[in-house]
Amino acid sequence: MNIDDLIKKIETEKKSLKDSIVSDEGLERLKAVAREYSGEYELVWAKDTEEEIKNRPKRTSHKSGVEELDNLTGGFRPQQMIGIGAQSGHGKTAFGLYLLKQYEALNPVLLPLEQSSEELIEQRMENKQFIPNYLSPKKHSAHVDPDWIEQRIVEAIAKHNSKMIMIDHMGYIEVGADYRREGEHLRIEKKLQALKHLAIKWNVVIVILIQLQQMEEEQAPQLRDLKGSSAIRQECDQIIFLWRNNQKSGKARAYDSKVLVSMQKNRFTGLNGNAGANFDFPTGEYQFTPEAKEWSENLERKAKENVNADDAF
Repeated sequence: MNIDDLIKKIETEKKSLKDSIVSDEGLERLKAVAREYSGEYELVWAKDTEEEIKNRPKRTSHKSGVEELDNLTGGFRPQQMIGIGAQSGHGKTAFGLYLLKQYEALNPVLLPLEQSSEELIEQRMENKQFIPNYLSPKKHSAHVDPDWIEQRIVEAIAKHNSKMIMIDHMGYIEVGADYRREGEHLRIEKKLQALKHLAIKWNVVIVILIQLQQMEEEQAPQLRDLKGSSAIRQECDQIIFLWRNNQKSGKARAYDSKVLVSMQKNRFTGLNGNAGANFDFPTGEYQFTPEAKEWSENLERKAKENVNADDAF
């Protein structure tokens, strides 16, 4: 018996009762009906689920093969949504392409909404930087909503057995007509809920690049710098921030090659942390060197010292 049949049967039972549905007779009839239900939404005991998990193949965790990155993330798991946030100019797209290269075995899909895949590839070719092997729509779409994204996911799975979808970036995703006049916070929440649902429904990893609100660039970003932060924090399983080391002199700002990769939410392990990398512009690679590690550790130590100093006063 499916859930629709159960509801119809309960309604029939209710109509046949002379007394209230909360009467002893009514409750007994409903219990008898409910015992027959064994559909996909049937209530089960946690211990039964535990045994089922023990007896089925362990869910895979997709590793990048880069030790420092895998230590930070624990690997990406199917059905997860990963948020990668940075301000403009701090390397969201470049880091996204780096991830696609590390996960080429997953036949990843890139949905570039800010610029077309052709523009990205031409840019990388001119700079003589690596170009990861990924799938992308042949034609750039100016109007993208969750339904459009789901169509691309279904095609990627059916044709190529893809397991990772990357979206660049969240700001270009539209919501349905029902929410267009709502506040930004609610629109962000509806976007992310729809994407998380797609990750679960199709058993894929969804990586979404997120533009941070404008802030003083001398300091590395924190969760409060996310636009619509509560919705993003709630829906994303992991949130990673990127920050390029920079200094301001007068009206000019100079960036160097050091990049902080900061895990600020990790739902699966509960562990946050930082890793330092050098961005090698000639190749487009991120190199997790001992020098970059020492730099990130120094940043973390100074941050802790500042927190302790604030607490002291």
